[in-house]
This record gives sequence, C-alpha cells and structure tokens, in this order.
Amino acid sequence: MCFESAEMCRKAREAEEARRRKLADDLKRRDQSSAPARPHTWLSRVIQPALAVLLLSLAAEGQAGVSGPALVGSVTIVQVNATDATFIFAGHCKGNAAGFSMTLSPFDVNSTTAASLEGLSLPGKGPAGCLSQAGNENLVVVTVVTPEFVNIAGTITAAQVVILYVVP
Repeated sequence: MCFESAEMCRKAREAEEARRRKLADDLKRRDQSSAPARPHTWLSRVIQPALAVLLLSLAAEGQAGVSGPALVGSVTIVQVNATDATFIFAGHCKGNAAGFSMTLSPFDVNSTTAASLEGLSLPGKGPAGCLSQAGNENLVVVTVVTPEFVNIAGTITAAQVVILYVVP
C-alpha cells in the first residue's frame, strides 16, 4: 500500500517490476551459462551406453551360442598382402577400454561387406578383464552398423561394431 502520491507509487511499482525482470534475466543467463561447454561429451556418455544396449539386444536376437558382456567400438581391417589382412578393434567392454588386433587369413578386404563381417570368428581374442580376468576367450562379430561401414582401397572402417563371446 502506498500513502504517497500516485506518481510516487507508480515509480515504486515500476522500479520493483524492473528489479524482478532483471532478477529473472540473470537467472536465465546463469542457467544458460552453466550448460556444459561441450554438450556432445555429455551426450556421448548417455547415448553410447544406450546405443550399446540397443545394439546388443538387436545382435542377440536369433543368435544362438553368444553371450555378453558386449565389446562395442570400431574396427579397422587393412589388406596386408594377397591373402592376409590385419583386424584391429578399439572400443569398450564394461566401460573400460578394450582393444586387440589379429591377422585374418585368408581374407579379401575388397569383397567384404558389413553383412559379411557379421559372424566373423575371432578365436582367443577376448580381452583380459572383460569376461574373465585372464581373457583369451573366443569372440564373434554380431553387429556392424551399415551406415558407419566404409570399404575403400583395401581398408575397411566400421565405426560401430558389437562383438560378443562365443558360448562353449
């Protein structure tokens, strides 16, 4: 309630409204500035595990004799001579870095497709600390995400691959 003149009451009311607007604007700015500087980092922490679970569930459908935990990551295959290629996996298992490489023989990179990589056997390549502390279990490629598969000039790059353990 204002006992001064109407003009003074109006000025006081306008000053109070201006103060409230400034406070609201400051709060909005603070919320925007507290957003992560690199939003894709936060997204990758949420999206990648969700994608792994989705790919694992898709990969396990109809797959007899395979089990988790899943190895999710990228694969590069390079033709080294007429009959041999080097298979390199770099990814994660249970949130930990996992990687291995091996020679595929006989193997022809030029005739390989994403679909033909699915089912590829990787004997004795289970990384230590994933399924067991010792590692060396047999693996099989179960899913290769086709839009992220490239085969150019004797080199294959598959950015999203799911590999599972072969159940004995």
